[in-house]
Amino acid sequence: MIEHGVIDPWPGKNVPRVDWTKVNHVLLDMDGTLLDLAFDNDFWGHQIHAHYAALNNVSYEEVVARFEPIFRSVEGSLKWYSTDHWSEKYGFDIIALSQQFKTQIRWLDHAKQFLMYLRDRRIRTTILTNAHPNIVELKHSVTGIRDFVDDVISSHQVGYAKEHPLFWEGAFAMTGLSGADISEGRTLFFDDSLPVLNTAITAGIHYSVMICAPDSTRPTKMPNTRYAVTSFADMLPRTTVGTIG
Repeated sequence: MIEHGVIDPWPGKNVPRVDWTKVNHVLLDMDGTLLDLAFDNDFWGHQIHAHYAALNNVSYEEVVARFEPIFRSVEGSLKWYSTDHWSEKYGFDIIALSQQFKTQIRWLDHAKQFLMYLRDRRIRTTILTNAHPNIVELKHSVTGIRDFVDDVISSHQVGYAKEHPLFWEGAFAMTGLSGADISEGRTLFFDDSLPVLNTAITAGIHYSVMICAPDSTRPTKMPNTRYAVTSFADMLPRTTVGTIG
């Protein structure tokens, strides 16, 4: 039984119990929430450095030492997520390189199933991602992810990264979310980034849920928010888990 509005955690856990009859809109991150972050961690954490090292005949370690402070200097900003910015910095086409590794792009377990569950219940879904639009198109070309949601909004369309408070003003306007939708708790948000979740909560999305296993190749993270799940299997009725590919 839900005692306090739309969702409550199960006793002793962060996993939310949701009254879906009271939910109008679910907002979702893309990478690390719906899609496995293993691709991104490998590509941005290794492959671009290895490619630069091969092109410029320098060691991998030299490349990491050179670019790590450059990455840190723009962390949390649009430049951090911009393929145009990094293509300029590295001197090669980031998207062209990413095409070579796109077979590693895959759904997280139960994510597609969760989106289909929401669609069956006529709950609107919007992806809010920091990924550059050309990365969104790359991911869609492999997974068809756009076909499973009502809309996809990149922070590059808004003009601010999701870590910035002004992103949420723009996102609310673009999604058509009203103050009542947000203040009355009819909107849920899922993301794997704690800074993004904290900004979303400050913007009024009380029901912001942390994804604790964004990368299938790395250990599950400890929850740092009131609501958290390991995967979307935690959000599905037990009778539906594993019934949809």
